[in-house]
Amino acid sequence: MDIDEIVEQYHQKLYKLCLFYLHNEEEAEEILHDIFIKVLKKQSTFKGESNIYTWLYRIAVNTIINHINRKKIVEFISFESAAGHPEITYPSTDGDAVDVDPAVRLEKEEIENLKIEKLEHCIGRLSNREKTAFYFFHFDNLKQKEIATIMKTSVSAVESLIHKAMKKIRKCVKPQEPV
Repeated sequence: MDIDEIVEQYHQKLYKLCLFYLHNEEEAEEILHDIFIKVLKKQSTFKGESNIYTWLYRIAVNTIINHINRKKIVEFISFESAAGHPEITYPSTDGDAVDVDPAVRLEKEEIENLKIEKLEHCIGRLSNREKTAFYFFHFDNLKQKEIATIMKTSVSAVESLIHKAMKKIRKCVKPQEPV
């Protein structure tokens, strides 16, 4: 597979991965550019023993984490940026989706934004390894074995990372009990 095919096939997924970690479109584009430069330089080292997807994501994750560590950035990820923010509509009685009253809609969007911000904050508190496993499992729908290969760890370690991430997120988003 030549570099043009790689860019065409994986650009969007790698861009979303960058956004997931960096939460900044310009920075994500810059790092994505760096990733493809590394892929071009290292293309001859790809032996085809593993899936190209695994090889690309390993380069991407390493590049992103190195960037974060270099700049000492502790950013949280954005579901809104990575997955888009859907417009809120509600089903009408005839089954078609309809827009709600603008004031009600605005209030509901504000509530949704607060929930998203809380979730972003909680995910942002995860370790890089937990974020990586969480992202690949929940956003890219990778199997745990594929994640283990990308992260160069065991399947049981990936299971543990995903479990810990979910446990931390649930605890963080759970409303605090009044004392």
